[in-house]
Amino acid sequence: MGLKKTTLVFNIVVWATFATVVAVPMLAATASPLLAWRNPTYIAAGLAGVVALALLLVQPLLVGGYLPGLLAKRGRRVHRRVGGVLVVAVVIHVAALWITSPPDVIDALFFASPIPFSV
Repeated sequence: MGLKKTTLVFNIVVWATFATVVAVPMLAATASPLLAWRNPTYIAAGLAGVVALALLLVQPLLVGGYLPGLLAKRGRRVHRRVGGVLVVAVVIHVAALWITSPPDVIDALFFASPIPFSV
């Protein structure tokens, strides 16, 4: 096997692993039976949180140039754009949860919940 073929196989394995690591939690969240009785705003808030967590994984890989095919300069540019999407996802997550349950959001943001879930 030549060097180009080995590099191609490596790139495919890295991207496939990356896609799996990002997609599996999203698919698990959308298939959760706990969403059956929730309203659409709550579901959107939860999924925005899952998207935000997935994007947190992407950020260091982009800025460090660890994803094959994205050179450092292009990776940093994509890093900035993904960062903007990450901020939007967090805002949607917090705002939608605020709509569904303001006291819970206040407890979580101020680490003041009676149980230690917010930490």
